[in-house]
Parts: sequence; C-alpha cells; structure tokens
Amino acid sequence: MKRKVVVFSIIVLLYGLLFWSLERWLSLEQLIIHELWLRRQVGEYPGRSCLLGFVIYLAASLIPGTGGKSVVFGWIFGLLIGATIVSVALTIAATISFCISRYFLRDMIQRRLGYFVARIDRALDHDGAFYLFALRVVHFPYALTNYAMGATTIRMRSFVCATAFGMLPGNVVFVYAGSQLPTLKTFVDEGIFGVLSPQLILAFTLVGISPIAIRALLRRFGIVHSPTKLS
Repeated sequence: MKRKVVVFSIIVLLYGLLFWSLERWLSLEQLIIHELWLRRQVGEYPGRSCLLGFVIYLAASLIPGTGGKSVVFGWIFGLLIGATIVSVALTIAATISFCISRYFLRDMIQRRLGYFVARIDRALDHDGAFYLFALRVVHFPYALTNYAMGATTIRMRSFVCATAFGMLPGNVVFVYAGSQLPTLKTFVDEGIFGVLSPQLILAFTLVGISPIAIRALLRRFGIVHSPTKLS
C-alpha cells in the first residue's frame, strides 16, 4: 500500500511538471508567435520535427483538458502525418492512463465511482469491446474513459484495439480541419467554426452516426446483442 502511495505521488508530480511545461512553453499564444519558425523547422528537419511532435503530443495527451491539439497538429504537419502522430500518441497515452488506473488507482476509483464502473462492466459484458469503440467514436471524455476502463474487467488488448480504431475517424476529421487553417491565429480567433465547410460538417455527421450504423450491422449479423436497460 505504501509503495502505491509513493508511486501515485510521483505520478501526480510528473503530471504537474508536464502541465506547467506545456502551459508555459507550448501554449497556443507561444505557437502563434513562432508559427513561421515552426513551419520552417518542419520543412527543413521533417524527421526530427515529427519525432519531437509525437513526444509533445503524447505528453500533452496525459494531461486532462488539453483540447485542440489535433487541429494544431493538422496545421503543422498536414493530414497524413498529423493524423498518424495524433492517433498513435493518443492510443499510447490512453494505454498509459489505463495501466495507471488498473494497477495503482483501481481500488480508489471503484470506491468513489463503483456504481458507474459497475454499469460499464455490465455494458462490456453485453456488447464487449464495441461499447468502448462506440464511446471512442463519439469522443466521450477521453481521460474519464481511460481511467474508468482501467477499473473494469476489460482486457488491455481489447482496450487498445477499440481505442485505436474508435478514435481514428474523429482524429482524421479534426486533423483535416487543422490542415485547412491559413494560420493558427485564425483558429484562436474563430475557433473550429472558422474552418467549417460542407465537407467537414458531413464528416462530423458521419462520425456521430457511425456507432449507431455499425451497431445495427453487428446486431443484424448477431455479433452483438440487442440493447437492454442498464440498472
């Protein structure tokens, strides 16, 4: 028990340092100031820039509440490289959070959120990893899902696969939105609505309804059961 407390304290300290570093040096304001320099660095040193970007995105994904990253990375790296970095980094960060929850915080989470965790477990028993897949497709709160799933009985392999494939459509849409930005200042001043187009609206709509369509197909072929009320 004492070892878990020490490990948990170290994790909290590392999270705090990450948050401070990201807030101080990698805020949108700082990126806007240096956006021409960033563009030049990516063009001159693509390999190093991609590796550094991956590490930064992975670290930022471990901190709850750091939204808008996918759009920024779409602007910096473009659609293909940006979507690859975002998808891989988010999956690894989710797995790290999942392991922290399962091996160090599980008892605490079950004490505080036992009813919620029990409902998820029943949904997983009912629909398997598709339940998590659906949550990922509709971008249910990322950090909450990671830690809650760690306290359930889902297998890590199922968690990783459902996370990777479930977040991919949304990641591509957000990265594409960023790739259409003329400058980062446009994103700050106008938000995501500043780059909305009929194509993006259609993409967001498809991302939202895809879990329902996929579930209907899976139920049609008997892969998942018909829904029942969770109580």
